[in-house]
Amino acid sequence: TYLFGYDMKSWNYYNNIEHITNNASESLNNSLNKLFPMKPNFYELINKLKEQEHLSYYDYQMKIKGIWRMKKK
Repeated sequence: TYLFGYDMKSWNYYNNIEHITNNASESLNNSLNKLFPMKPNFYELINKLKEQEHLSYYDYQMKIKGIWRMKKK
């Protein structure tokens, strides 16, 4: 096959800290763009972020108790 001429260490990035994907950054950027379609003022930003913090904490507490609910899309 086509893999016989390659050294496995040269193309396998598993557990290699030098090559990290930006999936977490892209995910955060995507969620913030959905949360703020237009640039908010300072107070709207703070209020919305506090609301999101509360919702994530509430979800965490419910999951600890074994109560899972489906997220609305």
